[in-house]
This record gives sequence, C-alpha cells and structure tokens, in this order.
Amino acid sequence: MNNLAEVRNLKHQASKTHRAEWIAVNSLGFTALAVLLEVSVIVAMAVITGALYHLVVYGNAGVLENYGSVGALAALIYTIPFLFRDEYRVQSIVGKKRTVASAFMVWNYAILFLAVIGFLTKSTEVFSRGGMVLFYFAGLASVVSTLLLMRVGLNHAMDSGLVARRRLMLIGSDAEISDMIERLAVNCREVEVVDAIALPDDLLPGQDLTDRLSQAVSRARMMSVDDVVMLVDWRRPEQIDVVVEAFAVVPVGLHLGASQLMARFSDATVVRFGSAAALSLSAAPLAPLQAVAKRTFDVVVASVAVLLLSPLFIAISVLIKWDSTGPVFFRQRRTGFNLREVRIWKFRTMSTLDDGDVIVQAQKNDARVTKVGRYLRQLNFDELPQLFNVISGDMSLVGPRPHAVAHDRHYEERIGVYVRRLKVRPGITGWAQVHGFRGVTNTDTQMRDRVAHDLHYIDNWSLALDIYILMLTVFSPKAYRNAD
Repeated sequence: MNNLAEVRNLKHQASKTHRAEWIAVNSLGFTALAVLLEVSVIVAMAVITGALYHLVVYGNAGVLENYGSVGALAALIYTIPFLFRDEYRVQSIVGKKRTVASAFMVWNYAILFLAVIGFLTKSTEVFSRGGMVLFYFAGLASVVSTLLLMRVGLNHAMDSGLVARRRLMLIGSDAEISDMIERLAVNCREVEVVDAIALPDDLLPGQDLTDRLSQAVSRARMMSVDDVVMLVDWRRPEQIDVVVEAFAVVPVGLHLGASQLMARFSDATVVRFGSAAALSLSAAPLAPLQAVAKRTFDVVVASVAVLLLSPLFIAISVLIKWDSTGPVFFRQRRTGFNLREVRIWKFRTMSTLDDGDVIVQAQKNDARVTKVGRYLRQLNFDELPQLFNVISGDMSLVGPRPHAVAHDRHYEERIGVYVRRLKVRPGITGWAQVHGFRGVTNTDTQMRDRVAHDLHYIDNWSLALDIYILMLTVFSPKAYRNAD
C-alpha cells in the first residue's frame, strides 16, 4: 500500500463487501427461485387453459390433476436446457444471455417433445388438441412475460443493492483500463469495476512486477473480487504468464481482455484444430445441416404459401392493371448471397421501373407511388411475389433484405461491415424489418442500424428465430413501420 489513506479506504471497501457477500450468497438461491417461478407459471397455465377449454366445450372443468401433470412435464422439458446452459444466473438474465428468441425456441421444442411423448405413450387423451393449442399460446406468453419481469425486477434489485453485481478487477495500461470502463458503462449493469491496477506503459522485457501483482492479489482478496480481466498486450506472453501465476492462488475467474479487438468481434470464441488453438473471430454463417434445415423450411413454407395465396395474387394483379398502366410485376437487380446478382419479383407499386446505376428510393408521399401501390406497400403485399425467388433458391423467407445493386455499391464504401450481410441468402423479411428498420435510408446512421440488426440475425440464426421473425412480420406493428 502506498499510504495510510489508501489502506483505510480499502478497509472501508472491504467492510462494505461483507454485506455484498451476504447478498451474493443469498442470490445464489436465485437460480432455484427462478426455476420454481417458471415451473409454477407453466403448471398454472396448463391447469387454467385445460380447465377453461374443458369447461367451455364440455361444460365441466375436467380432471385438474391431468392438466397439472402435463404442465409439470412441459416445465421440466422447458427448464432443463436453460439449467444446462447456466442461464438462470442473475448475470445471464440481466445481461440478456437469456433472450425472448431463446425462450420462444425452447418453448416450441418443449411442446413438440411433449406431443411426441403423448403420441408414443398413447396418452394424448389427457389433454385435448384444442386445449393443447390454447396452452401453447398462453404458455408462450407466460414464459416470455416471466423472463421480462425477472429482468426488470433484477435491474431494480441491483440498483437498490438487494442483489450484488459481479465484481471486476482490471489489470493493464491506463488507456486500456479507461477504454474497458467506458465500454462496461454502456448497458452492462450486471458487473461493476471495484478496482483497477495500472501497469507501466513502458514496461521493459523481464521487468519485475512481483510487488505490484502481490498488491493486486491482496486487494482482490480484500475486495471480494469475482473476476480479473487482464488488459495486457497479447504480444507479451511473458507478461501474461506472470499475471496468471500471481492470481493462480486466488479463487477468481481470470480473463484475457482485448477491448479493441472484441469491440469489432463481440462473439469471438476459442476453437481448436487438433492440438492447435485459435481465436475464432467469425464463423461460417450456417453449418451444413443448418443450411439443409433452413432451405427445406423455406421451400415447404413458400410452396404452401403460394398455393394458399394464389387467389390474392390474382386479385392484386387485377387491381394493379385497373389502377395504372404498366406490368403487374416489377423485377429489379439485387445483390444476393456471396455477391451473386439476382432479379427479385415484386408487385409493381410505382409508375416507374428504375433498375439502373442510380435509383431514387421511395420517399414519404412519393408521387411515383400509385393508389393501389400505396396500400400494397403498407400491408407488405408488394413483397409476396418473392416467394417465387425463395422457391428458386435466390432468396430465403428470412434474412437481410436485398438492396438494389446501386445502393449496395454506395454503402459498401461507407460501412466497413456492410458486405457481411451478404454471407447468407437475402430474405423477404428480416430481423431489421420487424424492428422498424425498413423503408427509405436517408443517412449512413440509418443504414448502420439496419446492418447491425442484419448481422445480429446472421450471428444468432436458428430455425426457431426464423419462425419468430415470420410471426412478428405478420403481427408486430413495427414490421409495418416506415412503409411508404
């Protein structure tokens, strides 16, 4: 310690952590409480929906124990994946590792597995099909609501000191420490930096850090640090080894930080090729089996949709011909998967058919938009012919929206990660569109927001996420925002 004031300050901080430790120990029980809460909600929904459906259809509530058994099994199937992934921790829920999309995906798997069990055990009469459909939607709403309520409650609990945040110590240069603190201050409420140890910027090879690291170890113990993040130059392995060795005797998580690098590649992971290790900055967008599953889903759903919507296609075609002169369909060059140029199909909504090197996007109250076209754009019906693009393999049901070739050339020069959105097939709808990022893009900032959502979709793809986005496309008001 450098002076008496610092010693007193550390002792004061240490005394404060006794209460934090007591709170943290109690917060370990949060996992059990969270599991119990979700199980209770799911069982309650099973009993309520089963009894309600039976009462309406048959005039009596039926056997409540049967509904409870079905709910308990569904709850078991639903909670196990999150338990194995350790996603009932405070940090997982507050840090949004547990997402609405993952809840939706796991709930679908749980209901599907429940149906398979019922079929194999010939016990489907316990819960009628109508009751099961009602349970599916009510249960989905309840698990999503429970997750969001837990997140809000935990945020308030941490703000009031009822639940302890994870305590971090940073070790590195002043610049790296400052940069990391700034990044953690942005939407990272589940952790707090309780101490920082600055290492000399002009550290010479072989320079002794024993005294400084010994001090850091003592402070880590005294302040009940949970994790130590080393913000050390990766080109100095001897320095990393010294820090690792010093903290080997402390029960903390030890992490090698690279704030500048990780800011660009937030999902970087360590992969192994035999005995060799590498930092994976960007994985292939879809594994082979995932690509097959997505393509099969696209073809089946798009083909069924074309058959069911054929009367609507005919009606829209008649309205377009009645409203204005010109073709029913509009085809435009767009940049598709792996920079391959494709021509997409759309119902014509404008009096012009721009497809050159300069294309002016439709603006609000654009005079080029026809009367029928305005309604088609507001309802997203103008995109329906792209179902044929999906069937032919040029597009997917869900993916980054394809832009005109001229617009791609414009934004490739201005947004460095723009071309990453072309690592998958473009989609009729996408994660950006259901969040309102659609329509005209007058600024680079608007396009960056759209690209950020597209990249989030690529990095977190699942078949359940595709289904979730398709549902939002139909039912969410945001999916219809900015439609001109």
